[in-house]
Amino acid sequence: MATESEIFMLDEQVVFRGRPLRVTGRVQFEGSSGQLTFRYQLSDAAGAPVVLEEGEGRFAMLRPFPPAARFKTVDNTIIVGTEKYTLVGVRKLKVLDVSGNAAGIVTRAPLILSGIFEGLMGTLMRELVPGNPTQVYYLLKPLKAGEVVSAAQHTADKDAEGRAAGERAVNGD
Repeated sequence: MATESEIFMLDEQVVFRGRPLRVTGRVQFEGSSGQLTFRYQLSDAAGAPVVLEEGEGRFAMLRPFPPAARFKTVDNTIIVGTEKYTLVGVRKLKVLDVSGNAAGIVTRAPLILSGIFEGLMGTLMRELVPGNPTQVYYLLKPLKAGEVVSAAQHTADKDAEGRAAGERAVNGD
């Protein structure tokens, strides 16, 4: 397993939870303090695309809400159905690079404001482009280390596991 996150390039083969996928879209952001964040759209021929965000060495899956979802905003809270989410932080993300099919990731705008809300059901993220009334909502699901790796790293990890198993068999462990 990889111990730190990787940065993936457009068209790179990756393995997400054991499933081989290809990076079909990539966006690079810069935060207000200079930190870099990447969003990836991962796809294969069999299923819906997966959107992941990588920042500060950690990955999270972004699950968009259906268009019919109803949100109610009151002060620093968002209510979705009966669930309440409270604002815990705001990010100002400058778009540095957009490549590939990033339609499911972000609009082509120079700046995105991203509000992070916490609730009993997890983390909700609301994003908007200044001057545009459209808002996009995501549920964030943090990923464990090694749930997404490059195909090369996945192969190397499997080879190392196979060698270790062979050594254990030879040594009688």
